[in-house]
Formats: sequence, C-alpha cells, structure tokens
Amino acid sequence: MAGALADLSNSITRYFRNNYTDGVRQDAYDLFLGNYLPSNNYISSHQLFVDHRPIIIQSIPYILYAAIFLEFALLILPRQGDGQISIRLFALFWLVVAVWAIMFIREYGVLYVSWPKLNVPAFAIEGYNEALNRVKKDKVVGKWLASTTTSGGRERGASMGGANIRLIHLEEGKKRIE
Repeated sequence: MAGALADLSNSITRYFRNNYTDGVRQDAYDLFLGNYLPSNNYISSHQLFVDHRPIIIQSIPYILYAAIFLEFALLILPRQGDGQISIRLFALFWLVVAVWAIMFIREYGVLYVSWPKLNVPAFAIEGYNEALNRVKKDKVVGKWLASTTTSGGRERGASMGGANIRLIHLEEGKKRIE
C-alpha cells in the first residue's frame, strides 16, 4: 500500500512538473545543444520570456489561491457570536469562486502549460490559439478579454504593423520547425 501511494505521489509530482515548469528546462537544453541560436533570432531577448497571455488569464490561479486562503482562514480564525449568516455567505461566495477557478483552469489548461519559448512545438501554437478563442466566447472571462482591445479595434500589445507581439515567439518556433 505504501509503494502504491509513493507511486501515486511521484506520478502527480511528475505531471505538474512536466506541465507547469518544464518549459524553462527545455529552453536550457535547446540552448546548450545548439537547437536554438540567439544570433539567428530577430526578436529581442527582453520580449522573448515575457508572459504574453492576457492579464485576466494570468490572474485566475491567483484568484484561486486567494479563495482557498480565505476558506482556510474562515475555518481556522476564531469567530464572534453574532454575524454567523454573513460569515456563511462570505464562505459560500469564496467557495463558489474557488470552484469556478478550478473548473476554468481545468477546461482551459493549455493556457497554463509551460511551453518552451525558444523552440515552440507546432501543436502548442495551435492548442494555445484554439483555447484562447474558446476563452473569448466564455460567459465570464470573455467580456473581460473583449475589453482589452483599443478603440481602433487592435488588440492591446499589437504593433503598428499589425503583427501580434503576444504570439510572435510562438510563430517563430513554428517557422523554425517547418
């Protein structure tokens, strides 16, 4: 039984490390082995490793962490005798927020995967774009993404030439693979 639990723990740890922290390690391998040469890249290095996802997408894990923290605080901290209904409503609200954030991350998990930024796989580019388009149709987050466009109709972060800076490193990886 202890061996099975150790295997389960190792599998869960490996899953999270491979999906959420392995991109940086793969970039280091690509640099070391010469699969990526910085001299051939026209993108400046300060833009390459910046998180280009919309702010609302980046903030959902932090919203989840805050909701879990507040739920634990409600369980641990002492309470006064009056105001039990308001405390229960507060706990219910943050429970709903935590469940929503978990469901969002589960459904659009490809947006949270740590892909290598130097040599991006083609399927990562397609999966990322597909998930981002699905998020734009989401009832809660979709309207926040629609508000990131400027009055001119361009997305925030787009250059004057019309190229989308957020995905330029993904497209560069796709060209290199082809």
